[in-house]
Amino acid sequence: MKLKTQTERVFTMSSSNSSKISRKGIFFVLVLGSVITSIVSTVMSTALPVIMVDFSIPASQAQMVTSIYSLVSGIMILATAFIVKRFPTKNLFFIGMGLFTVGILFCAMAPTFSIMLLGRIIQGVGYGIIISMTQMVILIIIPSAKRGFAMGVYGLAVTFAPVVAPMIAGVIIDHWGWRVIFWIILLFCLVDFICGAKFMKNVLENSKPSFDLLSMVLAAIGFTCIVLMAGNMGSYPFMSIQVALLLVIGLVALVIFSVRQMRIESPLLNLRVFKTRDFTVAVIICMIFYALMNGMSTIIPILVQTVQGQSATVFGIVIAPCALITGLMSPVAGKLYDRIGMKPLAMLGTSLVLISEISTLFVKENMSSYILIIPLVILGFGMSFVMMNLAAFGMEKLEGVEKTDGTALMTCLRTIGGALGAAGFVSLMSVGVTDSNYTIANVRHSYVGMVILAVVCVILAFGFIKSNKKAE
Repeated sequence: MKLKTQTERVFTMSSSNSSKISRKGIFFVLVLGSVITSIVSTVMSTALPVIMVDFSIPASQAQMVTSIYSLVSGIMILATAFIVKRFPTKNLFFIGMGLFTVGILFCAMAPTFSIMLLGRIIQGVGYGIIISMTQMVILIIIPSAKRGFAMGVYGLAVTFAPVVAPMIAGVIIDHWGWRVIFWIILLFCLVDFICGAKFMKNVLENSKPSFDLLSMVLAAIGFTCIVLMAGNMGSYPFMSIQVALLLVIGLVALVIFSVRQMRIESPLLNLRVFKTRDFTVAVIICMIFYALMNGMSTIIPILVQTVQGQSATVFGIVIAPCALITGLMSPVAGKLYDRIGMKPLAMLGTSLVLISEISTLFVKENMSSYILIIPLVILGFGMSFVMMNLAAFGMEKLEGVEKTDGTALMTCLRTIGGALGAAGFVSLMSVGVTDSNYTIANVRHSYVGMVILAVVCVILAFGFIKSNKKAE
């Protein structure tokens, strides 16, 4: 039976074509675009308390600027395999960055929260296009001997920049307001446009592939309903339309989607890769880690700025050490993975994350905000040991075209996991809250949820990841 996803033929280009293009120029343009779009996925967490005040909305609504961005980009990843074959590479770059830039303008000038959400949706579409096509193009234009280094540079850039961004955003918000962030990002978008016009070339082969629109619609309905349901749980009764009905619709849509993927010849997502246990465990832990990361980045600014009454700059200082640790430790963790394998790193990393989450339960309202640096640094170490390495570990267990299928599945689901984290943990924090009067007790509701998920990760790391060394 022929079972190939729609990404299979993307990785084809003659060496004669690759020798005629400026690899460094294309690499720079795409990495810059990925960094810009990745920054926006985290920078808004710093602005959440200010946005809540400016638009007079509770955290359960404000978190949507984070969760809806992750949700839309995750859904768009499903369509990337089709669009990279349907449109010339250069045109696709300008489509992605163009949509992203339009979304930036919407947010910078948004008179209402609804317009801002529309801007975030448009940004998410652009982000989903750019972040997915970048990895495909890098694998095409970079010779195999240099591919590891190139992917390392790319990974460091798109990992380090988003974790540093909230720190810088805090200073900008306190001095000039949150809208200035979007105007600054707009300038970088224009720079990338100019560089793209000069360096971008068509490097991916094009065809007119079929596209399973029904599967795309089912996935969009399913994931959207589940994320909206998670965000509504803290504000509505479970048996309400806003929770129970959305949950039922979401689950039914995802079940139909899953059955369809197993039956059609060219599925959007090849779910058969879940038969590989190590890959399945890797996906689950990555989803939970992204949920914890997005949840923490959404809750911490509300704790520091709303509950403790500190400035956005203070939040930036609090989050900075975690950002630096995550960025600097990632290459070190990669080398450790090469030497000792995944299991010891997974056990250590998940344990550190659990310790970090437990320690946040003891934070008090009148306690110095800078005390939070300690659990956040521990969290940074834990995340760096697991995040990138676990994705690589999962991919190594797949063979041939399954690696492409697995990459799409991993990227999509961990992004959706991030959206669920932001929505779900803010929902827990919002239980019983009126008029956005959040207290440390409300914040602890979220931390209890994070501890439970961290325990699940520890169990998976200790009990389900096989002991192996990469060299073997």
